[in-house]
Amino acid sequence: MATLLYLVFGRALRQQQQLSYSILSALKQGLEGVEILLMCDEANRRPDLPVRHHILSDDQIAQWTDAGRRPARAQLHALKLTLSESTAPVCWVATDTAFKAPPREMTERIAAQAPLFYDRDGWLAGRPDWAPIIDACKGTALEAHIHSSTEVLNTGILGLTPAEFDFINQSLTPHNTLTNGPRIDNIEQVHLGALLSKNAQELRFANDTVSQYSNYMRHVYHGRFDVMFPHGRAVNLELVQKLPTINEPPKPLSLRLKAKAYSVRHGLGRGTEFGYLAYLCAFAAPMPAGRNVWANIALDMMERSARAPDKLAKDLPKLAPNALALAELSPETEDRWRKFWMNRTR
Repeated sequence: MATLLYLVFGRALRQQQQLSYSILSALKQGLEGVEILLMCDEANRRPDLPVRHHILSDDQIAQWTDAGRRPARAQLHALKLTLSESTAPVCWVATDTAFKAPPREMTERIAAQAPLFYDRDGWLAGRPDWAPIIDACKGTALEAHIHSSTEVLNTGILGLTPAEFDFINQSLTPHNTLTNGPRIDNIEQVHLGALLSKNAQELRFANDTVSQYSNYMRHVYHGRFDVMFPHGRAVNLELVQKLPTINEPPKPLSLRLKAKAYSVRHGLGRGTEFGYLAYLCAFAAPMPAGRNVWANIALDMMERSARAPDKLAKDLPKLAPNALALAELSPETEDRWRKFWMNRTR
């Protein structure tokens, strides 16, 4: 029987909400042919969910994450441990996922020399924010596998068989870990993807059976989760068939036209234009929760905008530094915006 592997540790209130929705979405689709393993520390047990637990000690988590400095490494250690105890495929599942089809459809694609990923993410040379990965690997043992033409594979879903165990070992080998230069938390995942790609007969993908909401849609999901999964309350499994599909909230045509016109007049880039539209949607939302969701989406866009901070403050007057206290945002969202303005005006 294939295993769906989740990992949660530390202070993980948001991850626990995500875990609830991901597992409920799997239950809604049907768990025939799979079991769910939750690897966690004692504080993150979930007796209200249909999972088998593997409890990790604090020392083990510290070892896996380099004393908390590189948490992404824990994913590969968890996969390695689970595969060492299994003869069947194991599929790592990030908590920020929702199943669109029975998990068995996904796990049946995993085979020796046919690893399963969520999706393709492009080439290392294709995104400026990945440039430090290329630079850090130059002149090291990793350069043979990690260079400008290396394909990046999304490991939000990562399904392997015990036959791939040694590739995980290679990606975690100390001499293959960068000791100088910037700390790159996902370097092992990039390396593992390159190793698997080079040695696989076929790469397979799961994005038609499961969705991952790691982009701005996470704010939409999180807004719903705050209502669906209050902290400290057990999940009612009897409601699984009523689990809602979460979609992007509507963007009224009038606001889209207004954002487009403003963008043309003021020369906004595409991302900044969408951020401005999110700003308009925030203050047109009928409920505070909707305003909060859209304000976070707007901020995601503005964090990547090249527009000068004084112009952004004029573009978004209700979210400008001197207006934040009146915007009626959650403390967390208001704090995100305050930090953004502080960083932009330094």
